Amino acid sequence: MPTFIVPASTTNLGPGFDCLGMALGAANRISVEAVPGGPDEAPGSAAPGLAMMAAAVRAACSERWACALPGLSVRVAGDVPIARGMGSSSTILLGCAAACQRLAGRPLDKPELMRIAAALEGHPDNVAAACLGGFTVVAEVAGDLRCQRFDIPAELVAVVAIPPFEVTTSAARRILPAELSRADAVASLSRTALITAALARARPAELSGLFDDAWHERFRAGLNPGLAEARAAAAAAGAFGTILSGSGSTVLSFAAATQAPAVRAAVHASYQQRGVAAEVRILPFDNRGLVAA
Repeated sequence: MPTFIVPASTTNLGPGFDCLGMALGAANRISVEAVPGGPDEAPGSAAPGLAMMAAAVRAACSERWACALPGLSVRVAGDVPIARGMGSSSTILLGCAAACQRLAGRPLDKPELMRIAAALEGHPDNVAAACLGGFTVVAEVAGDLRCQRFDIPAELVAVVAIPPFEVTTSAARRILPAELSRADAVASLSRTALITAALARARPAELSGLFDDAWHERFRAGLNPGLAEARAAAAAAGAFGTILSGSGSTVLSFAAATQAPAVRAAVHASYQQRGVAAEVRILPFDNRGLVAA
């Protein structure tokens, strides 16, 4: 039974909309077994989205490799929450595609898995980070994906606040404007470049001040109440910056490992003061990406 471990991911990193991503130290375990019938969940599985799994199987096997596989039973287990901006759908798409690659007798080919999953996801940022691990910068160039990847230093960790409500990517994208002002475009480009340089050079302290007031977060604030309060609390406790993870509802603060407990306590208190029972966790970043179990 092919089994793959695929990490969660956080994307956008404030201004880096649909191009910046980082793999997180939470993961889903995707197991696929050949059985009579079609794609299905194994008994006791926590897997959502049979249509998503079926689409990954179809895209990988029928459309890309022109091979027929038997019916598949898919099991998903792990700690990546659904519709919280931590890339749960990317873990499923990548895990299913990787298992199909194995069942089709093909060697592990991460760039190929990225293309399959990104085409189904509709954006490549979560897919790149989850597949390759580390910090990734990805874009579509001449009809193909081009990606740069960098290790994330161990001293940088994430403090994630996961509220008890979901925000779907489709809903969060519908409220965004079709065009940006010149000022927003310049601010996004310049800050994205500075974030990329700081992480590529493993200088997390230089991230300070680069995450506030991302253009898409302004529009998504109504879907993600508590972002402003968490950002202020985290900053007061010494965080380098705070973002909406993906489109939310998770709010993520970047912090030095030594400062993370204080940031966690401050962010937790900010949600408690609003009467919201958010789960607040300290997570390392993941530099491995997708791996066979």
